[in-house]
Amino acid sequence: MQQALSALVIHDIKNSLALLEADLEQLNHRADAPDEARKAYQRCIELKSRLISFLTLYKHEQGRLLPNLGEIDLAEFLEDMIAGSQSVTMASRHGHAIAVNVDEDRIRIATEVRHKGVASLDEYLVDLALESALNNAVRYAASRVDVWFEQDADRLTFFVFDDGPGPAHTGHAEAATTSAKPASTGLGLSLCKTVTEAHGGGKVTLADAPGGGALFTMEFHLAG
Repeated sequence: MQQALSALVIHDIKNSLALLEADLEQLNHRADAPDEARKAYQRCIELKSRLISFLTLYKHEQGRLLPNLGEIDLAEFLEDMIAGSQSVTMASRHGHAIAVNVDEDRIRIATEVRHKGVASLDEYLVDLALESALNNAVRYAASRVDVWFEQDADRLTFFVFDDGPGPAHTGHAEAATTSAKPASTGLGLSLCKTVTEAHGGGKVTLADAPGGGALFTMEFHLAG
């Protein structure tokens, strides 16, 4: 009974946030929309994202997070993720000119991979995790965010780089990659780790990038 009531309350909160988001989006389409409205819209999106992340973590802890696997084209998936990213859209609306691109030059596919550029993943869960990483990257980037992947026979790794100050300067420790405190970045990293575990295991890291900036990695261990 208690779980059923909690589910109803959470469902009601999600619906209320969705309605509020729609109202604020309409308000932001007005040319005379105040800056406070834009900030409220962004905050609403962040709250909805954190609620969804929390629910995903809760389902994982209850053993009810089962991935819906499907074959996805990895390069196309990343392009679509960026095109549909609310984090990227909000940054551009606020005049924060960040170039977010798939870095095709960094994409690497090992010769022994049988199905090159394709992987069996839960597209929704992986998109949820990478959108969280992208949101963090856009928040701290100076001007550029690059996304790419590396595919080996036994693992698949996604990368998100931003040219910001790096986690050592933003207060996020390199070790806070698996189970972090429920700050926005910590919740996002925990979500990403949960998504890799739901797919059979992996590794998530956030560290200073060589030469400056931040580098996020999310590695999936693939069945042999």
